[in-house]
Amino acid sequence: MTSQAPREGYVFVVTYGRSGSTLLQTVLQSIDGYFFRGENNNAILPLFHSFQRVRGALEEHGYKAIASHGPWYGADEFNPDRYAAKLMQVFLEEVIQAPDDARVVGFKEIRFNESGPKEFVELLDFMAEQFVPAKFIFNMRQWQDVAKSGWWRDCDPEKVRKEIEKNDRQFKAYAEENPDRSFLLQYEDYVGQPEKLAPLFEFLGEPFDPERIAEVTGRRLKH
Repeated sequence: MTSQAPREGYVFVVTYGRSGSTLLQTVLQSIDGYFFRGENNNAILPLFHSFQRVRGALEEHGYKAIASHGPWYGADEFNPDRYAAKLMQVFLEEVIQAPDDARVVGFKEIRFNESGPKEFVELLDFMAEQFVPAKFIFNMRQWQDVAKSGWWRDCDPEKVRKEIEKNDRQFKAYAEENPDRSFLLQYEDYVGQPEKLAPLFEFLGEPFDPERIAEVTGRRLKH
C-alpha cells in the first residue's frame, strides 16, 4: 500500500443505499490507474468530528497561552489542520490501502445521510480540503424504485420518498455551489445504456471506451 497521495487526485461517489452505486463502483474500478473501494461505514465522519473538537478547543480555550495548572493546559498548542492531515493519512493507509501505482483513489459511501444538511456540506468541504484535488459523483435514483429494493421494501414508502428527496436536494445544492468538483448522475439515465456514461468520463478527464463499459455494466451483480 502507499503512504503517498495519488498522482492525479481522488474521486468519491456520494449516494444512498440501493441507488445502483455498486454498478457505478465497478465502472470506476475498470478505469486504468483507478483504485476504487466500496463502502467503509462512513468512517470519515467521526474523524471529521474529532477534527472539529480539536479546532473548537483551540478556538474556545487556546487563543492565549495556558499555564500548566490550567484545565485546558496545552490547548493553545493544538494544530487542527496538521491533526486533520494526519487523520486522513491514516485513513488512506489503513482503510483505503491503495497500491503505489494508483493514480486516482476513491470510494463510494451510502451513509452520508447520517449528517444533517449543514454538516453534509461541511463534511464534503472537509474532504475536498484534505483530498486534493477531489471530485464528487452524486448518484441518484427514483425513489419509487429505491423503495422496492433491498431493505427499503420494509419501510413506509412515504418515509422512503422523503429521505430520498431530501438527499437528492442536498446533492443538487452542493453540486450547484461546487460545479467544478461535482457531477450529478441519475441511475435511470445510464442503466442499460452505458453510452450515457460518456459525460461522466469527460468530467473525470478519462477516455471513454463504450465497448469496455458495456461489458462492465453488463455483468450481473450478485448482491
